[in-house]
Amino acid sequence: MEILNFIRELAAVFFCVLACIAALAGSVSLFRFPDTYTRLHGAGLGSTTACFSVFLGALCVSPDLATAARLILIILFFFISCPTSTHIIARYAWYQGIDPWLSPRKKTPAPEHGQ
Repeated sequence: MEILNFIRELAAVFFCVLACIAALAGSVSLFRFPDTYTRLHGAGLGSTTACFSVFLGALCVSPDLATAARLILIILFFFISCPTSTHIIARYAWYQGIDPWLSPRKKTPAPEHGQ
């Protein structure tokens, strides 16, 4: 029984470290990527993975079935709401006329936005 608790705690630590790495990568992407859409993609992916990993770590050490069920519902909520909110922000940016970044080789302007 003691080895099972050790494995559960080790899995929780692994998921928390994974969350730290994902959050750090999402934060770095805000400074490294060239335009709004790629920054939004990197930050959204990092935050979704970080939240998902933290809750998986908490799920590994949950004391009872009721707590585990609540954590699963929270995981499902974040799994749906984080990408959806990122999409809504990107769509709003697109309709406001924020163009994607053009590489130096492409001299043509971005296409016009349609409703």
